[in-house]
Amino acid sequence: MLSTAASIFVILCVVAASLGFLVVLNRLWAPQHRRSYNTVFGWQFNFLGTTYGVIISFMLFTAWTSFYDAEANADAEANALVNLSRISNGLPAGQRDAIHSLALRYIDVVLTEEWPAMSQSVFSHSGRPVIERIWSTLTSSDGLNATQQVALDHAISQLSTMTEHRRVRELQTKQHLPGILWAVLLLGSILTISYACLFGAENFALHALQVLGLALLIALCLTAIADLSRPFQGGAHVEPHGFLRARDALINGNPVP
Repeated sequence: MLSTAASIFVILCVVAASLGFLVVLNRLWAPQHRRSYNTVFGWQFNFLGTTYGVIISFMLFTAWTSFYDAEANADAEANALVNLSRISNGLPAGQRDAIHSLALRYIDVVLTEEWPAMSQSVFSHSGRPVIERIWSTLTSSDGLNATQQVALDHAISQLSTMTEHRRVRELQTKQHLPGILWAVLLLGSILTISYACLFGAENFALHALQVLGLALLIALCLTAIADLSRPFQGGAHVEPHGFLRARDALINGNPVP
């Protein structure tokens, strides 16, 4: 998990280390002595760069997909809660009022307790007692007419959907990129930047600029993958917009966009 400041620091360190390696390499092995090997370095760098480019692109796409799925799942959970509250209007007055109150209580718990905990890679179970009370309220129904029974069936369906999305959110809070994949990404970045430095260039400033651009691009991709692979932590993280809209919808009666 990287904050925005930490991500910037990592990017600067990668760029500085790459340029530092180029300077040290030029002192230990002069560029004019390496030029005769440029043809060999060239095809090897093309193969390595292409392979690593495909790998890092796939990882970045996968991380973004996971981030988007986490955002969509949280919105779906909030929408199911709003649907549950609105469907409860077809239940007897006592149950209806209880469901409305519990729905607002659940949103408050998610926003004030669970979401801050998720930013620390911990899933709080503060909302579980509220869900259990909602289940208890719905299953204690008796003597319902046909219309109320239909409303109860739909309410239970929405509650089941909401709890399913909640379980998925719990799993997404703990998801991360496996260590073996990080090993591939980091080793690939080291090899790619190292091969870029091996070329014997006549113009050191131009060579340094090329290495800087490559290192900057790779560092940006790696920090983006690190952030997106943990959707509820880091500088880029899923915001509880769905629950904020749900609270507004339940309090003010506005539709959920």
